[in-house]
Amino acid sequence: MSRSVTGTLPESVDVLLAKLEKAAAKHDIHFEGNDTHGQAKGKGFIVKYQVDGDQCTLTVTKKPFLVPWGVIEGVLEKVF
Repeated sequence: MSRSVTGTLPESVDVLLAKLEKAAAKHDIHFEGNDTHGQAKGKGFIVKYQVDGDQCTLTVTKKPFLVPWGVIEGVLEKVF
């Protein structure tokens, strides 16, 4: 089971990717992707993203068993 959220990007894709790569490295998260799609893996999570213009869809495809979906949905809602 997965959960997704779509929203408008607050900054350009290039700026957000640079921030994401820096944060991923700091928190030992494996990140791979480009300005249209990619994913981040680590700490029991897999999160994929898809960019279409100024819209981005984030999809959590894997999560730790002990983390409830309600918590994840709350965090995803705050992203955009």
